[in-house]
Amino acid sequence: MQLLNIFTIIFLSFFFLSIIVKITLDIINYNHRKKYQDTIPPELNGLIDKKKLSLINKYSNVKLAFSLIEYFFDKSLLLVILFLGLIPFYYNFLAERFTNIYFLGLLFFAGFYLIQMIIGIPFSLYFNFIIEKKFQFNKMTLKIWIGDFIKKIIISVILGTIILVALMFFLYTFKNIWWLLLWLFFFLFSLIMQVIYPTVIAPLFNKFKPLSNEELKNKIEELFKHSGLKPDGIFEMDASKRSTHSNAYFTGLGKAKRIVLFDSLLQKHTDDEILAIFAHEIGHYKHKHVLKNLILSTVFSLISLFLAYLLINNPGLYRAFGFSQNLDIEKVKLVGLLFLSIIGAPIGFFFTPFSSMFSRRHEYQADKYSTKIMKTPEPLIEALKKLNIDNLSNIYPSDIYAWFYYSHPPLFKRIRTLKSFSL
Repeated sequence: MQLLNIFTIIFLSFFFLSIIVKITLDIINYNHRKKYQDTIPPELNGLIDKKKLSLINKYSNVKLAFSLIEYFFDKSLLLVILFLGLIPFYYNFLAERFTNIYFLGLLFFAGFYLIQMIIGIPFSLYFNFIIEKKFQFNKMTLKIWIGDFIKKIIISVILGTIILVALMFFLYTFKNIWWLLLWLFFFLFSLIMQVIYPTVIAPLFNKFKPLSNEELKNKIEELFKHSGLKPDGIFEMDASKRSTHSNAYFTGLGKAKRIVLFDSLLQKHTDDEILAIFAHEIGHYKHKHVLKNLILSTVFSLISLFLAYLLINNPGLYRAFGFSQNLDIEKVKLVGLLFLSIIGAPIGFFFTPFSSMFSRRHEYQADKYSTKIMKTPEPLIEALKKLNIDNLSNIYPSDIYAWFYYSHPPLFKRIRTLKSFSL
């Protein structure tokens, strides 16, 4: 790396600043949790005792320690790769042996995917079979984990190949408008994935069957009918074969729209609580949050690709990360996109609170819709309490940590706001 290069200076400045901000927020959040580690909140009286509260805090602390180890390992490895100039070395090694730009590009990114995959294996195994098992969440066998791992590799290779081939085609065929065409491709690809994921990909990992509880099914259908929506189906997912974590979601577009309930959710919640959860999800659709999020991400990707177009021909970008001065930029543009994504990652970190605020605003609107449909906030409040406790979620996040990271409002703020809706 050229330390006096403007691209290097920008990258290293945001890289280390993002680390400092993250660690500071983690420390603040840890100290805030520790301050209230023996205080049972009045909102949860009768639902948890000090033993349960201790378990929640312990789970949060163990996950924090694990995430920090993984985080620093990843960051350290990235710096080693960049400072040793391994990216240009690997690219030149391939370029000397392969002339086809598509084959070269696929092999180049396959190498990084392979490294990432291998590094991720011990972290995934430890998290699932040590941490999650210790807190009685993990129900996966090693056979299921291996099966999921192989399926994920196959799906990643297929989708990754499609994306990379399209990227290289636009990048090397349309010199001035590749960024616009690539943006249109990503937009269409994301829409297609909204249809493919619930109907093709998700069933590869879990079994989906029509909801067996006819009474609840009729209530959910009536709820959607009242809101002017019609899902393609209401399904129960065998999530409990992997984890005791519970959830529910409303996914897909067009005829691929479907309601999915974790079987663990059905075991732990009343019908009214489940209805309140789905009334909340309907609220997202009624307020067009999916469309708004799509527009926001589309605008952001368009700006990002246009900036990439402006910077990708700058020789300084390639010299910053170890390429020689007399290189053919036209041939290594694909590597330039990788470099720009590396630079953009720590910069994008500082946009996190803005996306978090945007998301929390949507959650409050969906909560209000749920209260309106159910004519009371109580079922959703009880559902949120149970979800928080059953998943051992941190109940005492610091305000600044929640402001920066939380896509959903903290539990107690959310409860207070829900209660105000009924006033």
